Amino acid sequence: MSNTPQDITPPVEFSGEGQLLLYTRYGDPRDSGFENKWITSWHVQNRFPWFPQENIMVHKHFKTILEQAFAELELNGVHAEIKEINETYSLRTVKGSSEVLSVHSWGAAIDMNATDNPLGSMGNWSQTFIDVMQRNEIHCGQLWLPRQDAMHFSMVNG
Repeated sequence: MSNTPQDITPPVEFSGEGQLLLYTRYGDPRDSGFENKWITSWHVQNRFPWFPQENIMVHKHFKTILEQAFAELELNGVHAEIKEINETYSLRTVKGSSEVLSVHSWGAAIDMNATDNPLGSMGNWSQTFIDVMQRNEIHCGQLWLPRQDAMHFSMVNG
């Protein structure tokens, strides 16, 4: 009997769809050298002076995607919707789980405007803002069902 994808059970820490994709592409974020290889300190305000935080830590590939999205948000006049940055790269488990790693562990997510968009809220991002993020392949938790997470944007859906 051969191993098909349905027969393979990933370790629990990579059991989410997004986590498994990130693990497959980039490896285990707990491994020695992961941060040096994949995480970058991005001085966002060098290019986007309106951004509410001078510097963030993110995955190198996510930085490229965010740069493109932020430029388009600016072009569309909706960049001012970003008021606060709450979390970027953080090696941790998913809230409510003691085992499944958060996509923040890969530097592949950014939480914005948590005060206005708490976990479980419908969110208050404009449709233009959401459209720009989606066009740039950034997934927004505002669209998740059944539990929305409108502060959460990531390079994988999860």
